[in-house]
Amino acid sequence: MASAAGTASSGDTQISPVHKIGTEARADRTARSCGSACYTGNRVSDEDRVASLQELPTNQPAYREGNPLSVSVKNRFYRIEFEGAIHWAQAAEPETDEPYPLDNQLCLLSGDPLAGGKPNDRLVDRASVEVLVPCTPTKIIGVARNFAAHAEERERAVPPEPLIFLKPLTTLTPTGAQIVNPSACEHLNYEGELAVVISKEGHLISETASMNHVWGYTVINDVTARDIQNREEAFVRAKGYDTFAPVGPCVATGLDPLSLIVETHVNNELQQHGPLTQLVHPIPKLIAFISSIMTLYPGDIIATGTPKGMIPVKPGDTVDVSVAGIGRISNPVVAQEN
Repeated sequence: MASAAGTASSGDTQISPVHKIGTEARADRTARSCGSACYTGNRVSDEDRVASLQELPTNQPAYREGNPLSVSVKNRFYRIEFEGAIHWAQAAEPETDEPYPLDNQLCLLSGDPLAGGKPNDRLVDRASVEVLVPCTPTKIIGVARNFAAHAEERERAVPPEPLIFLKPLTTLTPTGAQIVNPSACEHLNYEGELAVVISKEGHLISETASMNHVWGYTVINDVTARDIQNREEAFVRAKGYDTFAPVGPCVATGLDPLSLIVETHVNNELQQHGPLTQLVHPIPKLIAFISSIMTLYPGDIIATGTPKGMIPVKPGDTVDVSVAGIGRISNPVVAQEN
């Protein structure tokens, strides 16, 4: 095994507020838990998980057979702050039986893996670094009402084609950072989701070729000021406040999205449990539809939609969103300081 000691590689990036992508060093931010917390609240049984996976709609594409992933090697990639610089890293031991990998040791890369960054044999302890948002998108695309049960709880119709919106890059924030409840918002909601991370530029991508544009998957919380959304019947303000897109902890590659389940806990109590087999518009369709409107670039994020199970959250609450095989993001809610 390589030593954790050494000098910074040529692929290191000096920190600037822009490059940190929503992870600027706020004096009041909380310590990073890095997904190591254990839930003590309600759990979904193994039987329920198996039953959920068996509820496979007949209109789902055959990811396993017809749509090869663009990255077949299973690994987990991180962006971290270490020794005053931003680095790319990957799990030192990607093979694990843990549903929420801790990745206690990370192997530094020579640069952005989407630009050819390679492991440089330098290991660092995850406890000694700050985990940042794991990709650098040009845009964040959300998909509304992409779980039928969520549309029902919102008393809205299921859209016949993907209902998309954009979130500003200033919404991005890493696991452990605070979600700021704006003073103008009296009904704050989480929306736990699986996010697709794009691997290469594409426009007018076909559904058949769509998965060749996927780098991997991460976890996102599409935080929403629900009272503002209901009042304005619009997305930009309600979903656009700073800190309204916690993302992380890593980008996991080589996964079958149809095997994944997104879960959200509030104060350790399970609120959302959504198998990705229940998406109204599956991932290949989302990529094809979105790329028919706008060019997708490496690192772009597509948040695939949230399942049912929303409750209001308030300052003092902690929201954890997790996907087995990827990890967990945990973010406390605080009131805006006026």
